[in-house]
Amino acid sequence: MPIETPRSQYAQIADELRDRIQDGTYQPGSLLPSEQRLADELGVSRVTVNKAVTLLRSSGDVKVRRGSGTYVRSLPRITRDAKRRYAAREQGTGAGQVEVASLDLQSSTDYREIRRVPPPVAVAQLLQLDSGEDTLVRRRVLYANDEPTQMADSYYPWSIVGGDDALMKAEVGKGGSYSRLADLGHGPVRFTEDVTVRVPDDAEQRLLDIEATLPVFEIWHVAYDAKDRPVEVCIHVMPGHLWSLRYDWDDAARAGKRK
Repeated sequence: MPIETPRSQYAQIADELRDRIQDGTYQPGSLLPSEQRLADELGVSRVTVNKAVTLLRSSGDVKVRRGSGTYVRSLPRITRDAKRRYAAREQGTGAGQVEVASLDLQSSTDYREIRRVPPPVAVAQLLQLDSGEDTLVRRRVLYANDEPTQMADSYYPWSIVGGDDALMKAEVGKGGSYSRLADLGHGPVRFTEDVTVRVPDDAEQRLLDIEATLPVFEIWHVAYDAKDRPVEVCIHVMPGHLWSLRYDWDDAARAGKRK
């Protein structure tokens, strides 16, 4: 492999390895050749290869398993379509499950907590709750092929869902929690989302099995019913290297004129 002198060697090696991952030379989930083997093949030092692999780890292209080696990322990038995902939820048990299943991946969910709780201050404000009002929280980690893809904590006003046993269960049935809200007369009809990018905290690194340097999306999703009452706040934490966020827009006024 010819090395361009103006650029650092390890950055060029990282690009070469990334190209091999993208063209299928190194298959998803496969073990990357050892650093020494790559150093011998590419004519550079092992230290240079180590720096290149560090770049790939920081971008999420590879993952180190202690005592086993360095593996190519096994999951494809998942698209989260903000406008269409909820309309498609009836195809499964929720929007997240449908997104994963559309890529022929096996979806599963670990429900960490489902109970009545006082909400965090920011959540109470978004739900427009009075002081002392409780919420139902459903904390979960979502998986694709047994690999964590996101954390999601949903809060619902207890005054709406407190008498409903369905949302106290892990599996709430076809259509997910929004179909159960509709059963209660509070089906969501519009949403807002605020997205930030940050590094994960210790708990998120552990639960999502990611490097400390890998950025995550934090999405605060608020759902409103037909009376414009906020009925859910969901806080998603999603590894940035696994997800693409899609938001589209159309000019309703202009679309009406064309009819």
